[in-house]
Amino acid sequence: MARAWALLLSLLAAAFSPAAPAPENVRPAAVAGSWYPGEAAPLAAYVDRLLKAAPSPSARKAPPPRALILPHAGYRYSGAVAAAGVKLVQGRKYRRVVILGPAHRGGFHGLSIAGVDAYRTPLGLVPLDQDAIRRLRRSGLVTRDADAHREEHSIEMELPLLQRALAPGWKLVPILVGWLDPGDPARAAALLRPLLDDRTLLVVSTDFTHYGPAYGYLPFPLDARTPERIESLDGGALRAILRKDADAFLRYRARTGITICGYRAVAILLRLLPPEARGRVIAHTTSGALTGDYRQSVSYYAIAFRSPRPLGGENGDPPPKRLNEAEWRLLHRIAVQGVQDAVAGRYDPEGSPAYRELVARLPESLKRPAGAFVTLWKGEGKLRGCVGYIPPRYPLHRSVYDNAYSAARDDPRFLPVRREELAHLQMDISVLSPLQPIESPRQFHPGKEGIVLDVAGRRSVYLPEVASRMGWNREQTLSSLARKAGLPPDAWRRKDARLSIFTTQERHFAKVTAGDDSSSTHPTRPTARHP
Repeated sequence: MARAWALLLSLLAAAFSPAAPAPENVRPAAVAGSWYPGEAAPLAAYVDRLLKAAPSPSARKAPPPRALILPHAGYRYSGAVAAAGVKLVQGRKYRRVVILGPAHRGGFHGLSIAGVDAYRTPLGLVPLDQDAIRRLRRSGLVTRDADAHREEHSIEMELPLLQRALAPGWKLVPILVGWLDPGDPARAAALLRPLLDDRTLLVVSTDFTHYGPAYGYLPFPLDARTPERIESLDGGALRAILRKDADAFLRYRARTGITICGYRAVAILLRLLPPEARGRVIAHTTSGALTGDYRQSVSYYAIAFRSPRPLGGENGDPPPKRLNEAEWRLLHRIAVQGVQDAVAGRYDPEGSPAYRELVARLPESLKRPAGAFVTLWKGEGKLRGCVGYIPPRYPLHRSVYDNAYSAARDDPRFLPVRREELAHLQMDISVLSPLQPIESPRQFHPGKEGIVLDVAGRRSVYLPEVASRMGWNREQTLSSLARKAGLPPDAWRRKDARLSIFTTQERHFAKVTAGDDSSSTHPTRPTARHP
């Protein structure tokens, strides 16, 4: 009798004892039972078979995977390819997984994160990293479009594979990528970079070419050569991706119309990869190859990027280290080459023996990606051309060459520089830190930081020295910046206005002539307004 009472009391205690609270707001699985098994046991067994059948990673020592590109079709089509990518991280312990996926349904701008506490699959709940998400939501680039998330599969399809492969304890940051303005991939990369520390995995969810009338894409007719033509079409995108060249990738997409559904997410990834990251295709197939029917075919790739250092961290990428005198002289030589090539009407840095020889002996500091501006002056502070870009698109030496070339030839405010002008030109080279979004204008310090304003698809930028030269305070600088963008002077106060800051290292060179590397360590700056 006493034993029975003890059993009853223990049952009552278990029934009424506090348990871990379940998330109140959960995003349910949208395609379970159709795109993959809808019950826990069959799904676990299915995923485990996919992982077991995937090739084992090479035994040789290699840097850890930092990012994966994975497909997101039904598992019967793309599951084996996705599993081959996920197998590279099997058993690893992460605190966070960031997934970037395309929004197949939804016309929002920027990035969207569902306003939920967890995602559900038949294998259980995946909690969201709410601290990280709160930080992301401070940016005007991040929204929450509930309709876009409701039936979307691009994030969901990766979750059961990750649930079975990764060590428990990780949290999810699920991001749908909507339409983006030209500068938004770099802004998104700057926003995400602080999250991508040594214990974070980045996954980009995308399929490649969607061929056939159902997808509205028939760049060539259906015939015996269709499989190789699809592979060649994918190959052009892959080459840009493996080179980590976001601009080349986007140009290829615009030129071919290739139907890579997650191309915007891929562009963000390519802005995040450090110079030492190396990509490799892990697995590949097409639905046409699996079914034997190429009337409708989708391509699936698993690509891994390994790097000895993480893609970012809590403090983001550090600004470039202070350049020494020898490094500045090398940058000046490169900029002079760019100006001379512009005057000669040739653009071929990779094919120029002189440029290749110079680059071959550059220090590592000049090979790391960094934004740069090159400004040309004529006479006493008369602007002759200024071109630059802030996102670290290319290695620093290439950024300086490109912008020197463009400052001499492509600034729309001026005619191209003529040969007879070279002996009378002066040059500024500015090396920029990574762009850092800010949430309030009060975080901008005129004269110490450069500032970028984005409003309604319009963008303008001032280098840090503009406010100093003009004697402007914060409000004056931002009002002038708005007018520069063709907007009312108070446009920076709008709710949809986005501000980002950066710092620079700058050097003034007294002459732009072949072989001249004379510079002033503390230059007398031109007095005219900097662009």
